[in-house]
Amino acid sequence: MSQNGLKSAYAALLKRHRLTPNPGQLALVNRLANLQTSLHHQDTNSETQIPSKGIYIYGDVGTGKSRIADLFASTLPPSITHRRIHFYEFMMDIHTRLHRARSSPSYTGDPLVQIGRDVRAQSQVLCFDEFQVTDIADALILKRLFGAIWESGGVMVSTSNRPPEDLYENGLNHDLFLPFVGELRRNCEVWRMDGREDYRLSKDGEEGRMDVFFTDSREFGESLKECVGDVEMERRVIPVLMSRQLMVMAAESQDSKALVVSSTFEELCQNYLGSADYYALCRTVSVIYFTGLRKFASDELDFVRRFITLVDLAYETKTRIICLSSVPLFEVFSNIVPRKLHVEGQLKEVLGRQMTVKGEGGVVRA
Repeated sequence: MSQNGLKSAYAALLKRHRLTPNPGQLALVNRLANLQTSLHHQDTNSETQIPSKGIYIYGDVGTGKSRIADLFASTLPPSITHRRIHFYEFMMDIHTRLHRARSSPSYTGDPLVQIGRDVRAQSQVLCFDEFQVTDIADALILKRLFGAIWESGGVMVSTSNRPPEDLYENGLNHDLFLPFVGELRRNCEVWRMDGREDYRLSKDGEEGRMDVFFTDSREFGESLKECVGDVEMERRVIPVLMSRQLMVMAAESQDSKALVVSSTFEELCQNYLGSADYYALCRTVSVIYFTGLRKFASDELDFVRRFITLVDLAYETKTRIICLSSVPLFEVFSNIVPRKLHVEGQLKEVLGRQMTVKGEGGVVRA
């Protein structure tokens, strides 16, 4: 193994001006390079019994966490098995395994321990993007699942927008989640990624950009018609997880034949949908036309959380969201207390991944 694989890859990106010099990113590269070296020594020395400690990386969106984690995973030697995956997708896989185990005639006891051991047997290193816990079904199984993974010698490298203590903030039965936070800190170094510039928004030029946020219903309708032509929307069924399904109105784009969905804020964010639903939706369609966005009331934090999750997963899956709102973009959240959900930081920046505000926010381009 070239023990400088990660450092060399990072230096090459700087040389080609694919990245700009950043002290925070460089410090993380050096720390992850040390982890690679530790994993290599552990791999080549069978007498090494103590597994390497993982790294939980958190900080504001757009600081380069995911890019550096991608480099780390891609420069691991072939002898070190690893899995680079979005955390939502990983948890859907776990729930599928749970369902399969509980449906087995030989099912007894808690299958999570064996599932954790199986995950470790398949991958020594789990490299997650966007570690986030919003679902009580996930929150209640993480300690047992990851306990088995770590006890079997697994290593986790993960990125997140939140410190571990805030992962399931104000969630139902939050006290039952706290033991997992302790286990995470015992098995991972918690690394704060500093930085204020969102590198995803620093692309030069606006050629090829299109309007994705409207306050004028006529212009919104023209955009939808331009996308699908005269094709009528039809009801489509999107498989979500196991037997769960999501019903949407959709048509094929007249240019690319990709699936275009027409929906409402009420249907997607006020109903009891979660990350699994949004992930399945975004993996299936290329564009979501979305009406009914408005100024949130201060007691509508659940709706805000769902909206954040939908936009976040749309970004990760390169699905475009096109909104029709009754108010300019940043008035949508003006009633939400900033400290809750970090609206001034997290929400603006998550939306900024897809949207660049023009003028007073009436039209946004992506």
